Amino acid sequence: FGLHARSSDLTSMASSVGSTPSLPLLQLSCAVQSYAWGKRGGSSEVARLKASVDAGFAVREDEPYAELWMGTHAKGPSVISHPPHLQGMPLSSWLEHNPQALLGNKEAAAQRLFNNNQLPFLFKVLSIDKSLSIQAHPNKQHAALLHSQAPDKYPDSNHKPELAVSLTSFEGFCGFRPFEEIWGFVSSVSELRAVVGEENAAA
Repeated sequence: FGLHARSSDLTSMASSVGSTPSLPLLQLSCAVQSYAWGKRGGSSEVARLKASVDAGFAVREDEPYAELWMGTHAKGPSVISHPPHLQGMPLSSWLEHNPQALLGNKEAAAQRLFNNNQLPFLFKVLSIDKSLSIQAHPNKQHAALLHSQAPDKYPDSNHKPELAVSLTSFEGFCGFRPFEEIWGFVSSVSELRAVVGEENAAA
């Protein structure tokens, strides 16, 4: 199973497995997330990709277009737009009827799909204009625990390991400064100490 993001079409590739018949190439209509850090208007690759396959999508130059989601996430599920006889069908519904064709035999497919025919990954295209917020991603067991205790604050029970592939020039942070440097800043920068809190800073 593969996902393709091209300016001419956004498609999911279904390849035959074993004796499973070949399946058609599926063109997807994908969700766009308009987070404030995204590039605006036609400068956003996300907006351009969406507009290339969705005739009803109008790009607004004052609107940020941050992420294009390809998958089955409840907050932005992909819908099949081609071939015509499948048009409008959610990708999750198609997976319900064709799990082994995409993910191996039935037993393997059942293990790899989450509940309710959800893919175990979310493929995204990001178009970044500003720094993103810092995020802390729990492991699978901790995520499930947090979700069960406070689903309003932790709506997702899944862990979030991430793999990033840069399509253009990109700068990112990996890891943290040494503890001694962090402590030095907390001790000497009053504004940072105020944000951290006196009790935490003194700990």
